[in-house]
Amino acid sequence: MPRESKTERRRRTRATRSRKRHLVFGGISIVVLGLAGYLLWRAFAPVPAVAADVKVQTTMGGFLPEVIQAKVGQPIRILLVNRDTRFHTDGGGWHQFAIDELGVSAKVGPETTQLVTLTPTRQGTYEFYCDVCCGGKEDPSMRGKLEVSA
Repeated sequence: MPRESKTERRRRTRATRSRKRHLVFGGISIVVLGLAGYLLWRAFAPVPAVAADVKVQTTMGGFLPEVIQAKVGQPIRILLVNRDTRFHTDGGGWHQFAIDELGVSAKVGPETTQLVTLTPTRQGTYEFYCDVCCGGKEDPSMRGKLEVSA
C-alpha cells in the first residue's frame, strides 16, 4: 500500500473539516429556522372560539384595539388574549385589564385568555390600563379607552 503524501493528507483533512463545518452549520440552521417558525406560529396562532363581543390582545406593546365601544345597560363580553410568554422579563408575561371607575380588574396569564363581562350603567369614556408590567399605568401604550354611548 503506497504511503500518502503530505499534500494528500492535508487535502483529506481539509475535506473532512469542511464536511464537519457544513454539517454543524446545517444543524444550527435547522434549529434556528425551527425556533423562528415556532415563534411565528405562536404569535399568529388562532384564538380559541369564545362568545365575546370584542377580542382585545394584550402584549408588552399595549392593547389592540385601543378603543372599545359599548352601550349603556347592555352587557359587553371582552375576551382578553395575552400573546406574551412567561419569559417576558417585566411581570412574568402577566397583563391586567383594569377600569377603576367601573370596578373592573382582571389579570390574564401568559399565553392564555380571560373573558371579562361588564355592564356599563352610564355613558362616558373610561380609561382601561395594565398596571402589571411595561411601566404600568403610566406607560401610554398600556392604556386604552372604553367609550360608552346611550
